[in-house]
Amino acid sequence: MLLIAVIIGMGISICAFGTGGKRAKVFEDIYFSVEDVNDMGIIYTKGGDYTAILKIRNPIRKYSASKDSYYDFISLFSSILQLLGEGYALHKQDVFVRKQFDMNSIAAKGKSSISKRFLSDSYFRFFHGRSYVAHETFLMITRKGKKGTIHSYDPAKWKDFLVKIQKVHDRLKVSNVECSFLKAEECKRYADRFFAMDFKNATVSMSDFKVTSEEIGMGKHHIKAYSLLDVDQVGLPGMLRPYSESQVGNSILSEDLLSSIDSLPEVDTLVYNQVIFLPNQKREIMKLDKKKNRHASIPNPNNQIAVEDIEKVQSEIVRNGKMLVYAHYNMVVKISGDKDFQKITNSLENLFARHSIHISKRAYNQLELFVGSFPGNCFRLNKEYDRFLTLSEPALCLMYKEHQQQGDSSPLKCYYTDRQGLPLPIDITGKEGKVKYTNNSNFFVLGPSGSGKSFFMNSVMRQYYEQDTDVVIVDTGDSYEGICNYFGGSYISYSKEKPISMNPFKISELEYKENFGEKKNFLKSLIFQLFKGTDYPSKIEDTVINQTITEYYEAYFHPFDNFSKDERRQMKEILLLEDKKNGKYDQYEKELEDRYEQLSEEKDMTSRNSRLVNKLQAVVEDTAATEGEKQAALHQLQRLTPELVEKNYLQRIERKIDKIERQKRSLKVSELSFNTYYEFALVRIPQLIVQQKIEFAIHDFAAILKPFYKGGERSHILNNDLDATLFDEKFIVFEIDKVKDDPILFPIIVLIIMDVFTQKMRIKKGRKCLVIEEAWKAIATPVMASYIKYLYKTARKHWAMVGVVTQEIQDITSSPIVKEAIINNSDVFMLLDQSKFKDKFSEIQSTLALTDNDCQKIFTINGL
Repeated sequence: MLLIAVIIGMGISICAFGTGGKRAKVFEDIYFSVEDVNDMGIIYTKGGDYTAILKIRNPIRKYSASKDSYYDFISLFSSILQLLGEGYALHKQDVFVRKQFDMNSIAAKGKSSISKRFLSDSYFRFFHGRSYVAHETFLMITRKGKKGTIHSYDPAKWKDFLVKIQKVHDRLKVSNVECSFLKAEECKRYADRFFAMDFKNATVSMSDFKVTSEEIGMGKHHIKAYSLLDVDQVGLPGMLRPYSESQVGNSILSEDLLSSIDSLPEVDTLVYNQVIFLPNQKREIMKLDKKKNRHASIPNPNNQIAVEDIEKVQSEIVRNGKMLVYAHYNMVVKISGDKDFQKITNSLENLFARHSIHISKRAYNQLELFVGSFPGNCFRLNKEYDRFLTLSEPALCLMYKEHQQQGDSSPLKCYYTDRQGLPLPIDITGKEGKVKYTNNSNFFVLGPSGSGKSFFMNSVMRQYYEQDTDVVIVDTGDSYEGICNYFGGSYISYSKEKPISMNPFKISELEYKENFGEKKNFLKSLIFQLFKGTDYPSKIEDTVINQTITEYYEAYFHPFDNFSKDERRQMKEILLLEDKKNGKYDQYEKELEDRYEQLSEEKDMTSRNSRLVNKLQAVVEDTAATEGEKQAALHQLQRLTPELVEKNYLQRIERKIDKIERQKRSLKVSELSFNTYYEFALVRIPQLIVQQKIEFAIHDFAAILKPFYKGGERSHILNNDLDATLFDEKFIVFEIDKVKDDPILFPIIVLIIMDVFTQKMRIKKGRKCLVIEEAWKAIATPVMASYIKYLYKTARKHWAMVGVVTQEIQDITSSPIVKEAIINNSDVFMLLDQSKFKDKFSEIQSTLALTDNDCQKIFTINGL
């Protein structure tokens, strides 16, 4: 069946590029057929080899600075080589193409308004035409054909090939490496593109193919193949790591050995070919033994060193199970016809010299190297002078292991500039993107003065607003006035003539039913901010204020009439238990018993035993009764006393409940505002003090809160209804710079603005974002901690995000509230240039729980 499929397969279109003559024949002799097998494109060469091509993404993100990830790469590909075994070749091609950024591919289009599109289009226009390097990676698995002929078919090897390529695919997937097999048509297009060295134009074409010993001409371009190593003198260092370390400013950055090949000067296209051939291990070990014996037979220093090197290799093979492989590396570079390769050659020599590697200067077989680099054609590389023997791990160290950061696939595309200076969409919400980076989208922004925080945040807020996000910003410094006015938003600035005022006590009946617990916690935070400032409230204070708020809203939504029977019964039990606890009941009981002992008259016997009591009392008082009869009656009377005492005492409690009922009935709330709460609390708290026998500084409470009550200096702050249209406004900025130095007013205003956002967060269905600039410091107090935690944790449930912005290092290192309430509930840290903080960064590192690897990346900002 395979033979029939091969016979009817069509030759790849690469042969169409031939120009005639012997060199055209070279290209025509590469491929025999390409077909789909099990949804995978398989390339057959005329030499009898067959190949599957995987498009992969290298596992290490460029500039990730993670040393461990480079060793993980070696482990992964070592296991793949072990899996494949003898007769296979692993050919990896990393393709780097210089392109120009095209704003038309991503600029805002269609449904958004012109005013929204204008700023985005201007943003993308700034980058339009900017040069950058695109990168793709292809991994080819080739099985050497039997006896080098297409007509020799071995079904066992064919089955083994299909099984192993699928295992390689699965192993890559398990290791979180993105990969997929190319299908037949994709394989053809890829081979065509490699032949033309054209990976960016929609249509591939080529003309005027000309080969010399130094380069290959292709129309208006020419290419050159650089062989990495000279087989006659392999210039590798004694020790090779899978990464290198570069000095960036005062920081060390871990990166790939070949990290700089994507930035070679004047290069249009570069294909880095990395080929590893897997030979018969026993045969190669025997060859090593012979070679060692040959060197040992002629004693001299050079031969002795060679013997020692071979013995080290043999020891690695035996002890650690290392593999012997043949490796080949070359770079096929394409440049414009008016450019010269000398600058590129110098750059490559300098790049490899940093790692004590010397590239070959004798790559005169340009056509042979080019043809041997074709997909699936690696076994055409000359065994004698294009391959060298080494262990698998050093061979893998020379592979390119990195990928450029890719943009996120998400409905919410917020563009940030990547390391190449290009817009890159990132979605931090943790909800909408294909890749979920976080559990919540709350963020913390830290950048010293001059690092561009305002510019950065304006850009982020603009993009969120343009993508239908409700934005609320609390600012101190007019940083957002321009963008707010541009979008026609509400810019609310505090002044004495027009102060910011709201009524945080006003809620709807629906909110009372569904979210009263959360609203109550907010109001407690507000009242304690007024009453206690930065001090913690006591448990008694917390309990009393909690009860007054609860009863205040009950009085408004459910005016009190009287207690039900069950409520009265429960109150009787509670009050009786309370009096038994404080000794009042025992005192009353003793007084009543004393009265019986003195034969005093008891007028209020109203129990079910009142007749018996009266009779017994008559006997005790009867002068005609004998002394024995009187003692017996008195004894029986005393036996009934406990029941009489309790029932009589309950009558007192009933009268007390009646009094409480009258008090509650007199507490009326006609409207919701701070004024009516203040009036309610000043009446209710003294009652609670008496009823519960507690201590509460009611006079201090009244005096401290009085300025916010009607007639007071700040009575407007908490008693005026907020403009209802703000709940429909998409972009709101509260500018409170003029009150930032007021220790009382500043935190109150910030807190009630946060409450406005909380209401908006619940009412509006779309995405919401609250940004608190330096104003957040006003609420970073113990009193506010619980409310901040609540807001941060609740935001993610309502498609909302909360962010704070600061520039002072001590703001985050000296405040436990910041760490516990803000940082611990923020999954995203946005760190701008931290070079000013470098000498003090250990404190920031500890507070934000940053790794050394994170710090390496941070200190390369603006340094690459």
